[in-house]
Amino acid sequence: MSSIADSGKMDTAPSNTEGALGKLPLWLCMGWGIGTLGMSVMFNSVNLLLSRFATDYLGIAASTFGMIYFVSKIYDAVTDPTMGWLSDRTRSRFGRRRPYLLLGGIISAIAFICIFNTPSIDTAANAAWILAFGMILYSTGYTVFNVPYLSMPVEMTNGYMERARLISFRVYAIGIGSLIGLSLAPTLIPMFGGGKEGHAILSYVFGAIILLASVLCFLMTRNARATQKVETSSLTRKEQLGLILSNRPFLVLVGVKFMHLASLAITQAAFIYFVVYILEKGYVAVGMLGLANAIGMLVGTPIWYAAARKLRDKRTLYMIASALAACILLSWWLATPAEPMAVTMLRKLLHGIATAGSLLFGQSMLPDAISHDAKRSGLRREGIFSGIFTTAEKTAFAVGGALTGLFLGAMGYVSSTSGSAVQPDSAILAVYICQSVLPALMLFFSILLLTQYNLSEDEVEANAREADAG
Repeated sequence: MSSIADSGKMDTAPSNTEGALGKLPLWLCMGWGIGTLGMSVMFNSVNLLLSRFATDYLGIAASTFGMIYFVSKIYDAVTDPTMGWLSDRTRSRFGRRRPYLLLGGIISAIAFICIFNTPSIDTAANAAWILAFGMILYSTGYTVFNVPYLSMPVEMTNGYMERARLISFRVYAIGIGSLIGLSLAPTLIPMFGGGKEGHAILSYVFGAIILLASVLCFLMTRNARATQKVETSSLTRKEQLGLILSNRPFLVLVGVKFMHLASLAITQAAFIYFVVYILEKGYVAVGMLGLANAIGMLVGTPIWYAAARKLRDKRTLYMIASALAACILLSWWLATPAEPMAVTMLRKLLHGIATAGSLLFGQSMLPDAISHDAKRSGLRREGIFSGIFTTAEKTAFAVGGALTGLFLGAMGYVSSTSGSAVQPDSAILAVYICQSVLPALMLFFSILLLTQYNLSEDEVEANAREADAG
């Protein structure tokens, strides 16, 4: 693998590729989508399990863990644009993006194993340092895989609805990954002996899944269409940056995605605390609720896609999905230990349906905004845009995860090494706020931002044709 500067024209696509405005083959959509399965398993299980693993089994203070999470995500965010720049300029016999799918998967699998295999050491401070190293490695692997991966749909097809179809396979994979990470993980840990040992054994099982998914994605996207040429530009780097910053649809999506994922980060970090300390249930209940959420995502994806084909208005549907998710989050304020499990599972099912819509439309609108840039600049900069977009994602999770830890710590959350502790009323209130009011408010703000998005289907496809012809 080697890197090249933007000079002349770059031919990166094999002659037997599939894509443009035609319908993508089913196997290709499945192959690209499956790459997200491994990342979803890693992402969801880390977000669900790690905070409590750190505070209740390693003895790390909630505020300290919040800062570790924040620093790792900021590092992640800083490296994303660099990864985008690098993948835009990479030439290899495997293409610009695909080599990083394999490399990122390998790093991610190793990192996941390291995170949940923190050795027994004398102080929580030392455990915190070891965990911080594992989180940096985790962030590196996720970036190496995800930035080039999210650049591929822009190149694979120009069709407004075909991009939505392609992204739907990613949402399906996220749903299956959520099923494994949110439902199977808390079920397997007690089966593997519970405590630190149970988490360690789980890490090896899930590490294998992460690696397998990345290998399959690498192999099955062999004939994916890539950008066939990149034009040199007379614009300076400052002028190119100015064009990016003046791309209103892209900036709106960045803001919306930030609010959406910050909301998700807070709820995921707080959820296991909510189940244990509010609902007064254990890991089995966590697994059941994770199952309901994953089923909701799998059921919701074809429903939202069918609605998109009917209405052909991804923005409006994105707003509806976000509003539905916000209302469901607010309903957690009413939850008590006496609430029937069926009601709690219904709430998670509906939230999964809403989340499926948010993921589908948020991600499928990104290639549309990137095509808008290609028309204005004459450049194909998919990697850079994907890097900026994922920077917003990582920053959102940094803010959301850190905010949860810091808020719990400020409200008096009591850490332990035994798996649980008696919590003061102030900490219980903080868990309610993190699971309900705070993330719902963020989603309502994202809806307001979406009113400023102004790309139509006709403009998107005209932009794509013009950019391809150039």
